[in-house]
Amino acid sequence: MPAATATHSATSAEHRITLLGIDIDNVTMAEAIDEVMARLEAGLRTRLLFVNADCVNISFRDAAYREILRAGDLVLADGLGMWLAGKIRGATVRDNVNGTDLFPRLCGRLAGTPFRVFLLGARPGVAEDVRTWIARHHPEVVVCGVRDGYFPLEQSPQVAATIREARTDVLLVAMGAPRQEAWIDGNLEATGATVAMGVGGLFDFYSGQIPRAPRWMRDWGLEWVYRFAREPRRMWKRYWVGNFVFMWRVICHRPLKDRPAEASST
Repeated sequence: MPAATATHSATSAEHRITLLGIDIDNVTMAEAIDEVMARLEAGLRTRLLFVNADCVNISFRDAAYREILRAGDLVLADGLGMWLAGKIRGATVRDNVNGTDLFPRLCGRLAGTPFRVFLLGARPGVAEDVRTWIARHHPEVVVCGVRDGYFPLEQSPQVAATIREARTDVLLVAMGAPRQEAWIDGNLEATGATVAMGVGGLFDFYSGQIPRAPRWMRDWGLEWVYRFAREPRRMWKRYWVGNFVFMWRVICHRPLKDRPAEASST
């Protein structure tokens, strides 16, 4: 969402809102990181979910994924689409809390703490490159293990056991929605991790596989335009067809005005 709007609206918005049937923890980026750290210190097992327009579209086709979003422990609004949905539905979204921007800030907070990070997902070799990025930019962060996401689901118990043996506190899963959220939902307890989050294409960005949009485009929620310009054949359906479908759902969804949720989890 536009950075200026985020700053202006943060003081007046509800801390828990509902958009298209999904409860959102309506926090700023700084508050989200504070909440993650508090949950780590308390040992409170947490499924952290980032919800953007594409996630909402998927949830209308995939009932199991929609239930996972509804049951998330910390559910964050990601991207311009969610901000626009809030404006249309009368529920102010306070900030664009996306995983790609949260990641380096979280690394800064984890540096020098005993909390250990495991990187799971993406193509072979990509997670290792993300570990190299962390070692270069945040050398005090403990990365206790990496594993690519190319394994059959029947191997999930062995993968979860590996994560547990590494004494993982923070688990980042980069498999794309809805697979990553389903994997976390089904395996978090077995991994022993305290906080797990699905991070989509984050590993591709921090491994150097895909360049990020310029800062000004990210600040204004236009990173999707940059990604489409670079990969139009792969991204056209998600961004042009998907965004149209999302906005149609925002306008037509009932009730006409989304409500603030009754209770806050942050």
